[in-house]
Amino acid sequence: MSNDFSGNKRRILIVGSGAAGLSAAKAARAQDPEAEITLFGAEDRLPYYRLRLCEYIGKSAAPGELEVSNREWFEKNRIRVELSSKVEAIDTEAKSIGVNGKTYGYDSLVLTTGSIPIMPPFKGKELSGVHTIWTWKDIVEINKGLQGARRAVVIGGGLLGLEAAYKISELGINVSLIEGMPRLLPKQLDEEGSALFKDKVQSLGISVICGISVEGFEGDQNGHVRKVNMADGTSLDADIVIVSVGVAPNVAVCQNTGISMNRFLLVNEKMETSVRDVYAAGDVASLNGRWFGQWAVASKQGQVAGTNAAGGNAIYEITDVPYVLATMGTRVVCAGDTGSAQPDGSESAYVIDQKIDKEQFAYSKLVFRNGLFVGYILIGEPAKASNKIQSLLNTGISAEEIKHKLYG
Repeated sequence: MSNDFSGNKRRILIVGSGAAGLSAAKAARAQDPEAEITLFGAEDRLPYYRLRLCEYIGKSAAPGELEVSNREWFEKNRIRVELSSKVEAIDTEAKSIGVNGKTYGYDSLVLTTGSIPIMPPFKGKELSGVHTIWTWKDIVEINKGLQGARRAVVIGGGLLGLEAAYKISELGINVSLIEGMPRLLPKQLDEEGSALFKDKVQSLGISVICGISVEGFEGDQNGHVRKVNMADGTSLDADIVIVSVGVAPNVAVCQNTGISMNRFLLVNEKMETSVRDVYAAGDVASLNGRWFGQWAVASKQGQVAGTNAAGGNAIYEITDVPYVLATMGTRVVCAGDTGSAQPDGSESAYVIDQKIDKEQFAYSKLVFRNGLFVGYILIGEPAKASNKIQSLLNTGISAEEIKHKLYG
């Protein structure tokens, strides 16, 4: 790919080629048709749909199958893409970055470096056959490890862990899913919903272990993982282990740059950092103490950051985005106040409408507070109608009206 940038034009550098980075590039181009825009990606692939990675566990994909935009699109929009380009240094005073031994100057810098998977200090974590799951390369390595495997252990019951366990089980491999918390999806589901979801997972032949932590791994004479040792003294046989216990913001290159941060880069509603002309968006950024870790939010934040980096004046408005999980042959959607937190200390302010069908693994929980519909949890068949009721949050609609939308 070649782009001929010249002249006295605004130079916009975007570090990170995920959802936020690509959205920032698109928005910057829309805001300033003449700007010189360069997008740096650490991977050797054009931006792709990371959310669909687990779909390719156990199967191959043609090059470019997950790409969001192809090379021709970047050419047409005059956005230079530098792949296999991990940023090594940021100098906010000189307004430049260092990449692969080269220096690039900028007028505006957008940091969308995303997250990196967490690998706890498990004993034996260096054994072959122990994987994290976050990039296309991870999927390639996992697929190699699945060849000939009979027993798999997935550590972590979040979205990626659940999807990985599901896809591996579909290959006919025995799967154990370990969640260190007392139950599955404790931040999203109440106890009844969590129990029903666990039943659904186990109905697929997946063994679920909750409330017991992992201590480490044992390998064979070739240095390949063979056992997962638990804190209660038990162990699980394993030919392959997937660790999916969460992510951490990728802020290493931002240290000692003058940019204010805690775990994340701190931004305001314009996605501006504490350093002039430096913006941040997506998983690496925290706005007013809030972090989302969702593709849709990262894309919107990237749009705001890219617009402003190109001279615009966009504002990011925080909205509650539903949590959506589609795996294990079912669907989970929840949003708003699900009734677990009672800020005024009064239970009487809440009215809960629940419906459970254990045979069909279906669950609905509608939450009303002070007469308003404020939240819901839907699992299975009811979740198909989530779009119909999302817009009704914080209105005075009745439970009967909502149930009519859910069940007809």
